[in-house]
Amino acid sequence: MFLTANIQVQADTTANTASQSNYLRPNAFTFFIKDIPNTSYTCQSANLPQLSLGNAVQPTPFTDIPRIGDKLSWGELSIRFLISEDMSNYIELYNWLYALGFPYSYNDFLPFAQNRTTRFPFVNNTNTNNYEVLAYSDGTLTVLDSTNNPIAYIIYKDLFPVSLEGLDFEIASATVNYFTAIATFKYSSFQVQPIKIS
Repeated sequence: MFLTANIQVQADTTANTASQSNYLRPNAFTFFIKDIPNTSYTCQSANLPQLSLGNAVQPTPFTDIPRIGDKLSWGELSIRFLISEDMSNYIELYNWLYALGFPYSYNDFLPFAQNRTTRFPFVNNTNTNNYEVLAYSDGTLTVLDSTNNPIAYIIYKDLFPVSLEGLDFEIASATVNYFTAIATFKYSSFQVQPIKIS
């Protein structure tokens, strides 16, 4: 009886060891947002945001009981990217934020809309005043395996920027540290799509 138990434990341990594989690396990824290709090219970090499910509490005369909720909540997407010397990638995001905020008049959105219809011909089939079509973009975080082959796509739907961190210029610095910028995005949802390797 005792010997059988030991054999069973040994079999379980062997099975667990055999099922181990390589682990996910934090530096094995690419990130792309179609509306800001220059920013995507210099992206140094991007996060897979938090995903949480709401819950309800059922009160009782004793301990309250948690119950499953019915709405998901998505964390913010944040990226960090190197700023090119001509600031083209920084300006891409600046123009997007400026257009969405139209600080002086509704016409502040028009140059952004016209630029999008020029760069992306498929938008020409829609009304250029369609804020919903022009204001959002999709993004893709591609996760790579240990040999840098794609293993999963994280697809963010209906992205739009909500912040772009400031830059501190300083003449007193003795070393050359290249500027990086941090941008934060909201989106409607993200989906994880594993890639089946045959």
